[in-house]
Amino acid sequence: MTWLHCPLRAVAIIALLFCTVLSAQPIPKGEIVDKIAAASDPEMAYAVYLPASYAPDRRWPVVFVLDPRRRGALAADLFRDAAAQFGWIIVSSNNTESDSENAPNIRAVQALLTDAPSRFSIDEHRMYLAGFSGTANLAFQVAEKTGAFAGVIGCSGWLPPTWKSHDPGFAWFGTAGNLDFNFLETRSIDDRLAAGGAVHRVEFFAGPHRWAAKDLLGDAVAWMELQAMRRRLRGADPALVTKLLDRDVATANAEADPLLAMRRFESIARSFDGLTDVSAFRARAEDLRRSSGVARALEDERRATALENSHRHRLPSVYNAFLQSEEPLMGAALARALQIAPLQKLAKESSYRGVAAQRVLESIYAQVNFYLPQQVRGPKLVALQTVAAMIHPPR
Repeated sequence: MTWLHCPLRAVAIIALLFCTVLSAQPIPKGEIVDKIAAASDPEMAYAVYLPASYAPDRRWPVVFVLDPRRRGALAADLFRDAAAQFGWIIVSSNNTESDSENAPNIRAVQALLTDAPSRFSIDEHRMYLAGFSGTANLAFQVAEKTGAFAGVIGCSGWLPPTWKSHDPGFAWFGTAGNLDFNFLETRSIDDRLAAGGAVHRVEFFAGPHRWAAKDLLGDAVAWMELQAMRRRLRGADPALVTKLLDRDVATANAEADPLLAMRRFESIARSFDGLTDVSAFRARAEDLRRSSGVARALEDERRATALENSHRHRLPSVYNAFLQSEEPLMGAALARALQIAPLQKLAKESSYRGVAAQRVLESIYAQVNFYLPQQVRGPKLVALQTVAAMIHPPR
C-alpha cells in the first residue's frame, strides 16, 4: 500500500510526531509567503497564506493548491480573497506541473501533506484540494485515493473514460471556460458525478483554457462552506446561506438560455438542500425541463457536441500524418487538412455549434502552438507557426 492509499490523518500524525519543532517558526499572517521548503523533502517548496486572524489555538480549513506550472504564489493569490473572507489557510505547491510524469507530482503532493500539518493548525475534517488542467486530475485522484478531503475544486480537468459513475466521497466544484478544449471533459465529470449521486456543482465562464477568475474561485470556496454546513463540519450561518441563495436565484432568474436556467435551478436545489426549503427551485427546474425551449436547446447542444467530437476523432490522424510525412506540408496545406477555414466560418455563428467550433479551434491551437512544436523543427515548425497565427494572429 502506497502513501496515496492511506488517510491523510495518518500522514499528519507522523508529521506531528517528527516535525513538531516547525510550528515554532513564525510565518507572517495576512500575506502570501512565496516559498517555504518542506522539512521532509527540502527540494519541494510551497507558497502559504495564513488568515490575518490565524491563531494555533483553533483548527482552520485549508486548501492545497496544485498549479500546473509550478507557480505557487500566483495560484495562491487566486484564492487569497476568499481565504481571507472565510478564514482558510492556503498551501500552494511550487513543484506540481502538467504534461509530465506523475511521480514528481506525487512527490510534491506528499511533501505538502506531510509538512503543512506539522506547521499549521489544520482542521482535518475540512481539507480541500484545487487544481487546473492536469493538476485538477491529480487533485481528484489524491482526494479519491486518500479519502481524506472534504472537497475538490477542479478547473478544466478530465477523467479517463474508464472512470465509472459513483460517489467519490468528497464534494466537487468544477469550472471551465466555454471556449476551453476541456469543456466537454469537465461537463462529463459533472454528468458522471450526478449519475453516481455525488455532491457536485459546475460553473462555466466565458473564456479559454485557464484558471477560473478570483470571483468564481471565491464562489467555489463559498459553496464548500455551504457543503460543510450541510455535513455539520462547521457551524450554521443562516445569514450566509440567505446571501448565497439570493445571489444564486438572481443569477438563475436572469439567465436567458432556458437550458442554462434549468441547470442553475437544479444546482440551487442540490446545493442548499437541508439548509433551506428548496421545493420551489426543484419545481422551477422541472417546469423548465418540460418546456419546448429546453427541448430545442438540448437538441442544439447535442448537435454541437456531435460536431465537436467528430473533429476530435478526426484530428489525431491529421497530426500523425503531418509528423510522419517525409515531405513537410506548407502552412496553407496543413490548415486545409485541419479545416481551419470552415471552422472559423462556423465559429462566427451565435449558436451552440458556433461555440463548439471555437473550442475545436482552441484545441488545434494548443497542439500547433505548444505540443507539436516540441517534436519538429525546420519547415514543419514553420507550418505549425503559420497555422497558429491563422487561429490567433500575433498582436
